[in-house]
Amino acid sequence: MRTSSIAAAIALLLLVAPRPAAASSLFQRLDPRLASALAADAEPVPVWIDFVDKGEPGPGDLQRRLAAAERALTPESRARRVRAGVSPLVDYLDLPVEPAYVAALAARGYRPYGVSRWLNGCCVRTSGAALAALGSLDFVREVSPARLARVRRPEPVTAPELRLSRPIGTASAAGTPSFYGQTYTQLQRLNVPAVHDSGYIGTGVLVAMFDDGFDFYQRHEATKNIDVGDRTRDFVWGTAIQDTVTLTFGQHGEYTLSCVGGNAPGIYVGPAYGARFALARTEDDASEKPVEMVNWLMATEWADSLGADVISSSLGYLDFPDSANGAYSLTPSMLDGHTALVTRAAEIAAAKGILVVNSAGNGGPGSLTIDAPADADGDSMLAVGAVDSNGVVTSFSSRGPTADGRTKPDLCAQGSQDLLASASGTTNTYVRASGTSFSCPLTAGLVACLISARPTWSPVTLIRGLKATASRAATPDNNYGWGIPNGLAVLRWTPDTAGVPAGVHGLDFALMSSNPMRVGSGDAVVRFTLPSGSAPARATVNAYDLGGRRVRTV
Repeated sequence: MRTSSIAAAIALLLLVAPRPAAASSLFQRLDPRLASALAADAEPVPVWIDFVDKGEPGPGDLQRRLAAAERALTPESRARRVRAGVSPLVDYLDLPVEPAYVAALAARGYRPYGVSRWLNGCCVRTSGAALAALGSLDFVREVSPARLARVRRPEPVTAPELRLSRPIGTASAAGTPSFYGQTYTQLQRLNVPAVHDSGYIGTGVLVAMFDDGFDFYQRHEATKNIDVGDRTRDFVWGTAIQDTVTLTFGQHGEYTLSCVGGNAPGIYVGPAYGARFALARTEDDASEKPVEMVNWLMATEWADSLGADVISSSLGYLDFPDSANGAYSLTPSMLDGHTALVTRAAEIAAAKGILVVNSAGNGGPGSLTIDAPADADGDSMLAVGAVDSNGVVTSFSSRGPTADGRTKPDLCAQGSQDLLASASGTTNTYVRASGTSFSCPLTAGLVACLISARPTWSPVTLIRGLKATASRAATPDNNYGWGIPNGLAVLRWTPDTAGVPAGVHGLDFALMSSNPMRVGSGDAVVRFTLPSGSAPARATVNAYDLGGRRVRTV
């Protein structure tokens, strides 16, 4: 439905009943997996509603809305997009959802939640005739299941709480072992102390943390000095995050926050102790519902508005809550980098200049055990696996490939017996735990330091540098990805002008134009050739944008 006025749209939707849709039209709009939910006695199910447009009546109005969206960018979000080379600064995804559509759903008894401008839709819970009626609304493009998945949790804490104290004597300088207390070894594995010694501690970088809560983060000695300010949001309860939610809901977030940003020199230090942080509670540990993936999506849009440079998410979705809901659940075949709601959100965040770092998952050692959104393309986000203190991949670390055959994870860091700030309420005790939940924030912290060091690099360039200098760059596989990153090596790395691998699927590539591209730099020119001495052959090359959309087939 298109109107020239929001007020007129609301009036029309409230006063005029929807036109009955033909059966064929109805079922073109309703996902076939919802057939059982159409029964009169079916239990309500969560569904995702895609809208047909954002209410723009024509090209002129669209340009006006785009200009308004650009003016509405926060200074922080604008600065990050400029720094990341995002052009144009705003696009259709940045336009708000047409409020008339949401109002019309509410007026008909639906309760919209998780409204997303990026995906141009929202969730409702419904079934039976009310579900069928959604397919008759002119502004609804498609109704599909809001897929279910259980978040992967780390292995439980495996040691009693430890009390640490600062050594007697003068405080040491950053980069020296005594400065870090007992976190030195887990940081040294990534060569983080050398990055700190070079003067880069994440200053000026905003890291958004997505987790289940952050109990006692304002009290513990390792996290009370972290710069959070008022940048907190509880997407479960719709409030700001409290220092303590409940002791059973928020421990995991305190663990990951300390891991990336711990700031107690001489006792406990994280890799990005000089960065600023934003905290988003997206998980409700008391249940596993599809709303949690919607929360994750909403948190990415919030992080974008804040100007976040990095998202660190130690969450992943794949397992099914119960067999009865299997028809609406994620399956391994959906891990293709473009299907899961959270994966699509990660791709869009990357297109807006945010570098997303996510746990690969704790579902190993079998293949195809990564979680969403870790299946997103490696140019869009970094999926991080876990190694032990000897650099050997752990048994639980999830393995690739993705459903479409891409190598995963992207990188690895220590995820075995990591030292973490306790979330029990004491101010100076620590625990050790294992999981890709902790290899992820260690890597995200290194990323924050490197962004501080190389502010002109785009996220894609930084990811290339991390992979090109990692321990297994020459032989990436589905156990380690490109290996363990080396922070100092990335600092010394010079971006090349090719940016594409050689010999993929029997083709050689060469980028003949500028990289990164800038406005006015001209067309991208890529040369494809068969290796020398090869027999003649045919090949198809598909080009995709950062949103995962195919834009050209050659």
